[in-house]
Formats: sequence, structure tokens, C-alpha cells
Amino acid sequence: MKTITTSLTLALLLAPLAVANELTGTLNGEQHSWHILEHEQGSTANFSELMPGMYSVSIQGHRQNKYETKGTLTIDFMVIQDKVNTASVTYFPESSLTPHYGTKEEVPIQLDVLELNNENGRASGSVKASLLYMESLQAGHNPDNNLQADIRFDVTLQKE
Repeated sequence: MKTITTSLTLALLLAPLAVANELTGTLNGEQHSWHILEHEQGSTANFSELMPGMYSVSIQGHRQNKYETKGTLTIDFMVIQDKVNTASVTYFPESSLTPHYGTKEEVPIQLDVLELNNENGRASGSVKASLLYMESLQAGHNPDNNLQADIRFDVTLQKE
């Protein structure tokens, strides 16, 4: 009985440390949620160290709990000497890389938590942006066709 009680107590103490991998928000006011996918080599929420003090962070969510382009949302940002100011956001409404909606320029990102260590990390925050339609990579962004995105995330990051 003592072992079960000790295990339960440890589980309850450690439970708040777990992150649910939440990526939710609105596109033109319509509520959405996306799945963070995990695989043998890592996760669709990840970071890599480009050089000491410089990290690239990518949060990619899928509309279903499987890999597919349609409905995918990505948030990418750089961390340089513990500072983050801007992000790029892309939404793929179809099953191909184009057309898609994305930020023409990087936009402000609000980070409530950013922790990066040797194996994993955590990012929690939000980003609001106007995502402009891009018919093809050659056509550029169309400001007359856009989605207003208001996205919130709280994810565990895997180091790549």
C-alpha cells in the first residue's frame, strides 16, 4: 500500500509539469484546434540549435491526428540570445503547399513561457496576424484575400 500511495503522490506532484500540446485559435473568427504529432525522430513541435545562443523553433499543427497538408498551421520563430520578437505563420487550406495563407513579413509573438534545454523544451504564448493568400510562390501575397488569425499554443518542444 505504501508503494501505491508514494507512486500516486509522485504522479500528482509531477502532473502539473506535463504539457497537453495545445494549439488552438480562430481563423476569421471560426474556432479551430490542431494536433501536435509525435514520431520516432521527434515531434511537429520542435527546435534546433543553429549555433550557440541561436535557436529555430517550429510549431506545426494538423487538423487531424495524422500527417496531411490540408488544414495544417505552422508558427516559426527564432531565438537569439534569449530574445524573440517576431514569428511567421502559415495556414494550408488545401492538400498542397500552394495555395496557402501566410504572413508577408514576420509578426509580433507573445511568449508567456519559453524553455529550451538539451533534449526538450516548452513554448506557451500567442500570435495574432493577418494571413495573406498566396496562389503560388511566384505570384506573391494578395492583401485583398486574407484570414485573421488569433492563435494560442502551449506545447512541449523536442530538440532535433
